[in-house]
Amino acid sequence: MDDLILNVDALEEANQPFEADLPREFLDEVLRAEPATEFHAAGAAHLAGRATKLGRKVLVQAKATVPLKGQCRRCLKPVSLDEQIDLIRSYVPADQIRAQHEHRGDTDDARGASVDPETADEESYEGKEIDLKPAVREQVLLQIPGSPLCREDCKGLCPRCGKDLNEGDCGCDRAVLDPRWAVLKGLQLEKKKEK
Repeated sequence: MDDLILNVDALEEANQPFEADLPREFLDEVLRAEPATEFHAAGAAHLAGRATKLGRKVLVQAKATVPLKGQCRRCLKPVSLDEQIDLIRSYVPADQIRAQHEHRGDTDDARGASVDPETADEESYEGKEIDLKPAVREQVLLQIPGSPLCREDCKGLCPRCGKDLNEGDCGCDRAVLDPRWAVLKGLQLEKKKEK
């Protein structure tokens, strides 16, 4: 996965294109990490992007379409989808970030832990290389759906007979009755007549 490592010294100033393959094994590793998702990779993906160097700061913009497979959480049919992943990150040398914090007098305690909106989207890098793997992992996990659904209005399976309700009604009584109250269903009360 060396394709996901950018050499800062090799970058030109503006909009240098780069590409990287995201093998199926890498995507499955991301999707199965704790906490695991309900998807697995249906194949490899291809990341294409541009890197813009501003001094030692680097802006990375990239996109990939990740093929996913899963099982509908309602009717258990196989689900396949292609999910668009967008990555936008600014990378700043770690020593430059430390110098900014020292200049402002930031400390490690709670008083200095406020978020600066100007640097909220920045990540640090050490040396001359930027590893894009953590950012790609994060974006894959953030941008895929929570659970697979074959369609938004999927009716699921009948809890009594197991018929796929998307194909029609099965005729079963699906009213859920709490077994603790089942005895009361047969109880009949007599009305008292008023005199």
